[in-house]
Amino acid sequence: MRIVYLDEPTYLPDSFVREIGKLGKFTVYYDRPDEETAVRRLSDADIAIVEWTPLRAGALKRLRHLKCICLVMTSFDLIDTAAAGSAGIPVSNCPGYSTQSVAEHVFALMLAVNRGIIKADALVRQGNNHIYGPFLGNELAGCTFGIVGTGRIGRAAARIAEGFGMKVIGANRSGDPVPGVEIMDIGRVLRESDIVSLHVPANSSTKGLLTSGLLASMKPEALLINTCRASLIDEEALYSLLREKRIAGAGLDDVSQVHGNPLYTLDNVVLTPGTAWYTNTARESNMTELLGNIHDFIKGMPRNIVNADFLAGV
Repeated sequence: MRIVYLDEPTYLPDSFVREIGKLGKFTVYYDRPDEETAVRRLSDADIAIVEWTPLRAGALKRLRHLKCICLVMTSFDLIDTAAAGSAGIPVSNCPGYSTQSVAEHVFALMLAVNRGIIKADALVRQGNNHIYGPFLGNELAGCTFGIVGTGRIGRAAARIAEGFGMKVIGANRSGDPVPGVEIMDIGRVLRESDIVSLHVPANSSTKGLLTSGLLASMKPEALLINTCRASLIDEEALYSLLREKRIAGAGLDDVSQVHGNPLYTLDNVVLTPGTAWYTNTARESNMTELLGNIHDFIKGMPRNIVNADFLAGV
């Protein structure tokens, strides 16, 4: 059994390396390869651990020896899951490790935007004190918290919101009931919420989910929080609405344009660099979950497979 960690581990403790070493030959690469390099590295691998590298249809067709792709993260937009399925390669993700961490980060962003924490910090460091005018915020108690997507993280965020005394509404694709959440269509969630938080996976069906029309329907005093991929949002429309104060503020853990993004010029936006998941607890849980996925695949009982529907006909 040959297991290859394809690309630049964010966290790779010795305990994980020892356990994987018991399963077979383990090779780790500490960069982010291009497609040709990735294919070469995986040419004789049985299991690929992937964190950063896109694997699209052309590459997957050439990986005839590969038996499984184990993603380090929850999202699986790096992989063409349909093409992997057609090639007979199951793809697993790690859906549970960061649930609480991301849900808590939602509120870190929310409070930072609502209370002007970044601007306030800068003013104090400049020698100012007891300046009130620019920092009029809203109490969260009594506000309506709208979640788009009611999976693990959405539900965890809803529980935290209840602790703040917020009313929780939400939208999901199925329309299924969720304890503590009033389910309605996405348009109504955007219109009625004081804070909107996104909790849906990034894929072809969710790209641009928050259209310019949906964004424009938000209350002028509302906040938008996104701890998912930036591709869910029409970012150009969001920038215009924030600049014109037609949406009060946003907290974003991802942006679609890293260099020179116009959102960087706005003082009603708080940005974090994809760190919503990154806590001591979550990264240890991540390694446990990843190791479990690999163990179970080897034992013939694969779990957390995100392309099972595409594998059905293989």
